[in-house]
Amino acid sequence: MSGEAQRFLERAQHFYEMGHYDGAIDQLKRALTDDPDLAEAHAWLALCLLRKRRLHAAVVEAGLAITLGPELMLSHWVAAEVALAKRDFKSAGQHIDILLAESPENPVVHRLKARWLTLTGKRAERLPVLEQAQRLAPDDPETLAALSSHYADVGQAERARQLAEDALRIEPENHSALVAMGWALLLHGDKQGAREHAIEALRADALAPDALALLTSIKTRSNPLLGAWWHYATWMERIGQTRSVIVLLTAFVAYRLGVIIANQEGATGLATGIQIAWLAIVVYSFVGPMIFRKALRRELESIELRRF
Repeated sequence: MSGEAQRFLERAQHFYEMGHYDGAIDQLKRALTDDPDLAEAHAWLALCLLRKRRLHAAVVEAGLAITLGPELMLSHWVAAEVALAKRDFKSAGQHIDILLAESPENPVVHRLKARWLTLTGKRAERLPVLEQAQRLAPDDPETLAALSSHYADVGQAERARQLAEDALRIEPENHSALVAMGWALLLHGDKQGAREHAIEALRADALAPDALALLTSIKTRSNPLLGAWWHYATWMERIGQTRSVIVLLTAFVAYRLGVIIANQEGATGLATGIQIAWLAIVVYSFVGPMIFRKALRRELESIELRRF
């Protein structure tokens, strides 16, 4: 790597850490102009593109990083991140296993494994992984925020709040910690406090999925009609895809049995009521998300992004 390419790469990493992804992309393009086969630059470019929601371009750059630098742990980390974004969990798991074998003392890798467990429906297995990450770096705000999110997810609001407070005490503007505190406050019923933390997180990155998810939950809890849909949707996500399918099939079978039994007993009014109720639930499941998206767009219009 030439000295010039190294300087561009260092500037790009600095911009990335600031959340200024366009600036980082510009520096990485300059580095690749100087050295087109620089695997590290392709890896960082893939990460930047992923943060910009340009998944297809990120996939291409991640593939180049692995091809040009298969021995680089950064290449495998980026490949895992891109695979998770694509929902290619098998590939992501393979890259994470390589990272754990080569860097077992790196808390970032353990947090990545915890995220993979979450996305693959193995939430119950996250806690030991996150606790190992905390043992490796007790004062890492990202790890504390991840632990806070875990406890919020399992309904332990006070523990979630304590961990989020610890993370924010170490790094007051940490994005993950702000979002984690928002979830903890929401569990405590403090919708206004949760909203303030969500907005603060979105000011730096208006498209951050975790902050948008938090704001989504706040909006639905503020609306009784949408609140029922929110509780149902989050519960279905928590139990995983396979169990979700079983729940839906069971509900449909129960609906059909209810109609059949009511008709056999001559209770045609009851059968009609069951059919109307089922139709209302189906319509609600389609209309609810659309109503919410409209409300969320109005909420986002009030957010003012920070200038770099």
